[in-house]
Amino acid sequence: MQKKQDSNSGIFNLRIVTAIALCSLGVSIGWFSFAGTPSNGTISPSNPVLTYDPGPFNVPNQSPLGLGQLDVGPRCDNTSFPCDSYALTVNLPAGYAAAHPNAGIKVTVFWTDTGSRQSEYDLYVFNGVVDTLDGTRPGDHASGSANPEITTINPVVDGTNQYTIKIVPYTPTHETVHAKIELLPGDNNVTTQFGAADPTSPGVPRYHIFEAPAGSTANASQGEFNIGFDPKTGRIMAMNNGPIWRLTPPEILTPAKPECCEALWEDKSTNTLNIGLDPILWTDQKTGRTIASNSTAGANAVYAYTDSDGDPSATQPTGWTEFSPSSPNFSDDHETIGSGAYPPVAGMPNPLATVANQGEAVYYCGQTFPVGSAECQRSDDLGIHYGGYATGCTVGAPVGGACAAGTPTAYGVPPGSPSINNNSLVANAINPVHYQGIRVGALYKFNSDWDALLVQSYQDMDSQGVFYVTPKSSARETLPDLGVNL
Repeated sequence: MQKKQDSNSGIFNLRIVTAIALCSLGVSIGWFSFAGTPSNGTISPSNPVLTYDPGPFNVPNQSPLGLGQLDVGPRCDNTSFPCDSYALTVNLPAGYAAAHPNAGIKVTVFWTDTGSRQSEYDLYVFNGVVDTLDGTRPGDHASGSANPEITTINPVVDGTNQYTIKIVPYTPTHETVHAKIELLPGDNNVTTQFGAADPTSPGVPRYHIFEAPAGSTANASQGEFNIGFDPKTGRIMAMNNGPIWRLTPPEILTPAKPECCEALWEDKSTNTLNIGLDPILWTDQKTGRTIASNSTAGANAVYAYTDSDGDPSATQPTGWTEFSPSSPNFSDDHETIGSGAYPPVAGMPNPLATVANQGEAVYYCGQTFPVGSAECQRSDDLGIHYGGYATGCTVGAPVGGACAAGTPTAYGVPPGSPSINNNSLVANAINPVHYQGIRVGALYKFNSDWDALLVQSYQDMDSQGVFYVTPKSSARETLPDLGVNL
C-alpha cells in the first residue's frame, strides 16, 4: 500500500526539530564563559589605572589539582580548564624604579556573589606572555583566597615589560568579575605590599630567606613543610616530604659570617623516614630534642628522634634513634606531634614531671579518614615510648602495666581503657556532593528506515571536601597514574 505524505505536515515537524535545536543551542551558549573586554592593556605613569570585566563564568576550573600534592599552579586551556587571560604591558621610563623603590603594580579582582555564597575565583599573575598552563608552573605573583583577590608586582622594572593575568573560576556561580590594575608609586616609608623588604633598624629582627640547594631533596616541589628550631644550638631542622635537612645560620658558623649570608644546608636524613605517608617534624623548645614521623598509624613505625640535630653520637650512631616501642595509635591520616609542660595539679607540680623528661609531655595525634575519631597518645619520656602501659619487660612479666624488674620492652593500652573520640563533632559527609541536571530530547521519524533523535543535556555537580593524593600506597608500592590511596 502506498502512503501519501502531507508536505505541510513534514515541514511543520522539521520546523519543530529546528526550533528545538536552536533552543538547545541557546541553552548551551548560556553556560559558556565569556572573556574579559578588553583582553589587554598598557599601564604607565600617564595611564596608571586599568579596568576590565571578564565573565560571566559558568564552568568551574578546580585547579591546582590535588591541593598542591599534584599541581603547583593552575591549569588553563580552552577545553577542560577554562581561565580568563589578560595581557598586561607595563611601560616605565628610565630611572622610575630607582626614584620609586617601593612602587608596585597592584591587581585587584572582586565580584558580587549571585546568592549561593559558594563562589570562589583565584588570581595569578605571571611574568611574560603565558598561554596555556598544565599545573607545573606556580604563579609569579599569587593572591590568597578572599574576595577581593589582591596581588602586587613588586619591585617594578624600567622599560617595557609583559605580564599575563589569569583569573581561574574555581567555583563560579555565573558571576561577572571586576578587575582593576593600578600603578602605585609608593613612598620611602610605606611599601605597596605585605612581605616587601622591611627597612633595617638596629635591634629589630627581620625575616630572612634561605634558599635550598638546587636539585637537592631539600628543594622538592611538593610535600608538607615542617620547621623545628633548636634553642640550645640555634640550628634549624627542616622536613618536606621525607628527607630531613639541617640549617646552620651564618652568624653561628665557625668562622661566623654576616647574617645576610646563606645558611649552611646539611642533609641529616634518617634511614627510615625518607618514604612515608605524612611527614611531620617537631623540636621541643625546652630540651632541643627533634622528633620526626612519616607514619599516620603511630610512633611504632617510621619514627625517629635526635638530641644532636642529626649528628652521630655515642648513643645515636646514625644521629637518630629510629624506633619507638609503642602501641599503634589507631589513626590513619594527618598525624601531628607536639610537646609542652605538664599542667600543675591543685596548684602543685604535676607528679608526671620528672628529671628525665624535664617536665615536658610529648603528644602524638592523628585523625581517622574519612569519618571517625581523633586518636592521641602521650609520651612521658620525651618521645621514647608512647602509651605508658608496659606489656613486656626485659626481666619477668609486667604487673598492672609496670615492670617489677628490668625495663619495659613494649607498651600497650591498659585493659578496660575508655575510648575517647570526636565522632559527635565529625560531619557525616566529609565530601558532600550536590547534583542537578536536565535532559531534553526530540525524536522525528522520517520513514521506517530513517529517524532523527536530538538530545540536549546539562548537568552540574558541586562538591565541597578534601582530595588528597599520595604517590605510594600504604604498602609502599608506587600507585598508577590517577591512583589514590585512602
